[in-house]
Amino acid sequence: MALTDYQTLVDDLVRDDAGKIATPQRDRAIGLAVVRYGQDRPLTTMEDVAADGSSYLPLPAAWDDGGSALMSLEYPIGEWPVSYLAHDAYGVAHGPMGDEIRLAGHIQVGALVRAMFTLGHTLDESTDTVPDADREAVALYASAILMDQLASLYSGDGDSTISADSVEHRSQAQEYAARARGFRTRYFDALGIDPKRQVAACAVVNLDLSNSLGRDRLTHPKRYR
Repeated sequence: MALTDYQTLVDDLVRDDAGKIATPQRDRAIGLAVVRYGQDRPLTTMEDVAADGSSYLPLPAAWDDGGSALMSLEYPIGEWPVSYLAHDAYGVAHGPMGDEIRLAGHIQVGALVRAMFTLGHTLDESTDTVPDADREAVALYASAILMDQLASLYSGDGDSTISADSVEHRSQAQEYAARARGFRTRYFDALGIDPKRQVAACAVVNLDLSNSLGRDRLTHPKRYR
């Protein structure tokens, strides 16, 4: 399925009979939806890299700085059961020239290490890396973006001097906002994602301080801390 098929899917979902959405806006929304989908369901690929004998490994040629994540390192390659380096034996760190793989030890010069890592998805006129089962989800997210834009368009339209028109615009804005929420809900449901999975982090800290007079506290004195 090429880009034109996604364009058709989005057009069918949005049904912009008033012609408020221009073709560039629709295509940008599809591009943003592919980026979001790549964050939720990244593409996983493998590439062999050669060790140089140091405590570093070169990044795979397809690595995307800031967009890829290292999943595993297989070494030696070809063993059964598959031999993976322990996760605490390597990591990706930011270096002067960009991301780099750092090792806790050394691997002999010329030895191949199989890196498994993630990439974003590609969608254009000739390439589509989104699985068949998730293509509707991408179209749904793009449609949600466009519905948000229409909701903003009508909610911000304050030029009308006729009260009835103003009420109608507010009603349209609410309708488009509701459709945007509906499309996003369908997107999360299609991928089996809990939209509330990202919650604010918190920590509980015990501050063993004296009271405002510089004295020991009555309810939890120092001898019990």
